[in-house]
Amino acid sequence: METQTKTMNGFDLEAMHNTVGAIQQNSAIAAFQLRAENRWITGGQNHSTVQGFYGACQEDTTREVPFEFTCDEPYVLLGHNKGANPGEVLLYGLLACMTTTMVLLAAAQGIEVEGVSSRIEGDVDLRGFLGLDPEVPKEFSQLRIVFDIPGATAEQKAMLIGLAQRSPVFNTITRPVDVQVSAA
Repeated sequence: METQTKTMNGFDLEAMHNTVGAIQQNSAIAAFQLRAENRWITGGQNHSTVQGFYGACQEDTTREVPFEFTCDEPYVLLGHNKGANPGEVLLYGLLACMTTTMVLLAAAQGIEVEGVSSRIEGDVDLRGFLGLDPEVPKEFSQLRIVFDIPGATAEQKAMLIGLAQRSPVFNTITRPVDVQVSAA
């Protein structure tokens, strides 16, 4: 007899239950260390890879081939337009993490989500980055995120957005984090 895996929002509910139970029994399982490597190519172009990470009390070696990314700048920012710029990658990472967080935590609560799409805009003034005006911030001055969640009531949308705001990337961006920078 074939066993059917019960899923919600694309997540295996039994695996989710087992993972949560394992973390409740041993909190060390929840400690992850994510990594990325980067190599400058030329101008604004960089090549980054993501492969190994530490999680669930062990080094993960399941990714036989690294994920590869090219970042560059658009022509107007003196690049060759070979990839999204780092600010755009940050925005994409924020949207992806918030969306995954939303649908995962919704599934954990037994809430089926029909669909989610989102968009983000971020305002940045290059005068701060270039050191042309010390009064202008170097970082994004505002990020605006809009989620489209078809089939959800206004109350459900507010609850789902609250779940999305539990995203690790959202919280890293909205709260101070210790960032240590050094040379090898």
